[in-house]
Amino acid sequence: MKIAGVIAEYNPFHNGHAHHIAQTRRITGCDYVIVCMAGSYTQRGEAACLDKWTRARAALMCGADAVFELPALWAVNTADAFARGGVAILGGLGCDVLSFGCEAADASLLRTLADLRDEEPEALSAAVRVRLGEGKSHARARGEALAEYLNLSPETLNAPNLILGVEYLRAIREQQLPMEIAVVPRIGGYHDDALGSVASASAIRMAVRRGEDARMAVPECLHEALPQIARMHAPDDILMHTLRGMSEAQIAALPGVNEGLEGRVHRMAMRSPGQEALIDALKCKRYTRARLSRLCAHAMLRLTRALMEQHPLPEYARLIGMRRDRSALSAELKRRATLPMLSDATALAGNEVFQLECRATDLRALQCDAPQERMAGQDFTRKFVRV
Repeated sequence: MKIAGVIAEYNPFHNGHAHHIAQTRRITGCDYVIVCMAGSYTQRGEAACLDKWTRARAALMCGADAVFELPALWAVNTADAFARGGVAILGGLGCDVLSFGCEAADASLLRTLADLRDEEPEALSAAVRVRLGEGKSHARARGEALAEYLNLSPETLNAPNLILGVEYLRAIREQQLPMEIAVVPRIGGYHDDALGSVASASAIRMAVRRGEDARMAVPECLHEALPQIARMHAPDDILMHTLRGMSEAQIAALPGVNEGLEGRVHRMAMRSPGQEALIDALKCKRYTRARLSRLCAHAMLRLTRALMEQHPLPEYARLIGMRRDRSALSAELKRRATLPMLSDATALAGNEVFQLECRATDLRALQCDAPQERMAGQDFTRKFVRV
């Protein structure tokens, strides 16, 4: 039996994701595809546009066999941490292959980039330092220096899925997993605004929020759920109340806060009316919008650097959905798994990583308008997804 794994956000699930699952089956010849999906918050520090049970159901109805949750501790984090958490869960479930979409379907290039990340030549390091001295962010400085070193365009190397692909490879190596990779060429641009039968997740979200019909870009099972995307709002009051109640030392304890950023955050939180204004006031070459958005999410979730250090890798695999006719897969996963495989939330109630996940679910709920979507404790009350 061959099992392929996919790491995803599905924010929301769309036709391109269904294509990726189908291509994964074709390329790998696998018997089953399992997904490790971010829960209530995304890597960029934003609430998922639809709840995780709705997104898991769509994935199962469109080709996935089982959906596990990527806990917020890794999901709402940098690319390397996101990849490390997802790879650890899929590896802990015994996946034979990791499949991912990428702008450059060149596995040799990905391996070269992974090698250069693990052992950076001095010439490349020096070129990065020069650009950092020019005030550029580390990501941009390294991207430009690496492009020059490999004689490639910076746009090629800064593609989000390529960056994640490199981190997936590094995580597989670091964890010494016997996992192959399958690279599926990505169709459409990551942040392409065009709306059509194949559109990016960001294009779909923006279209729905503008009141446009985006149903052609998602499977039919999501048509009724799409309007929910427009009924979510920013967590301005929660965020400003949280930050204004934190000391500089508490802000400094959040992941990625250094170089005196805590002082600026503390001051600007007192003057800013909401999240967008705060990020606009803090954004600079060194601190990108995505990094600052994650900082805001970390503050609201009480996700600290100490918590990350205490839990370097996932300690369980939470199953949130599976197809009804997959008893053979369930039995095989139980046989292979080196991580506890759980679906009952009560069994995880005392785990502080899962408690963080519950906070993320509750925080997302408070960004919804519909009263039934704002209820607390949904990780304990929502039903396991069966299709």
